[in-house]
Amino acid sequence: MNQKIFHYCNTSEISTLATNLLIAFSKGDWSADMALSSILANLGTENVIFTKSIRFSKSGPQPKILHEKDEIADQLFICTKQFIWANTYAPEKDIAEKAQRIWSIFDSNNLNLHRQSYESQMALTKSLIENINHPDVRPSLEMLAGVPRRFDAFTAASEDFRSTFVEFQQSVADLEKVTPASTQKNVIRKIINDQLTAYLDSVAVALPEKYAAINGVIAQHIESINTKARARKTRNTAEEPELNITE
Repeated sequence: MNQKIFHYCNTSEISTLATNLLIAFSKGDWSADMALSSILANLGTENVIFTKSIRFSKSGPQPKILHEKDEIADQLFICTKQFIWANTYAPEKDIAEKAQRIWSIFDSNNLNLHRQSYESQMALTKSLIENINHPDVRPSLEMLAGVPRRFDAFTAASEDFRSTFVEFQQSVADLEKVTPASTQKNVIRKIINDQLTAYLDSVAVALPEKYAAINGVIAQHIESINTKARARKTRNTAEEPELNITE
């Protein structure tokens, strides 16, 4: 039986999942199954809306200053990443281990957060900064060559960008009606949880030769994002961050 998508999976994870599921189904011919075709068509339509919702913040009529501040924060994030990675090759074992610990936290908070929508980027950045500044983590960062001041610069630039973004969103709230990504995320999750996986579970039992393989693929995709979401939730609620340097 397929696992349900956890309610705390974030926008980026569910967007990736929906796209991957549609790609998986596109590799086969399901036209003879009217029920499944209807579910997939609905998922495809809603995913288009979801994609537009996610992209709106970056593709909409944003003022030049907002793009510029985002670019500053993005470049500082990339720079900080590179310095952390360089420290993982330090000849001093203690420094290399601390760098690996910090790198794993960056990894778990999305190494490509600067490529996400503004909304998702701000949420991921907030989580990353809180995790790094944890009293049990920050001392490790302080030991890395060139990293502390660049991370602090990234933190300041991110806050500057966030403040500008909030001001802009408030000023244009009534100019264009776009379904919030956080709302559309739940629409996608409901289609997958209540329609797609429920249907696949039933037909995979009745016709395993036709549906068992695709049902297994879908289960793997869902388990993948649930695992990431579970790890993030555990890390954010634990007294000490739970690190997985092999992820």
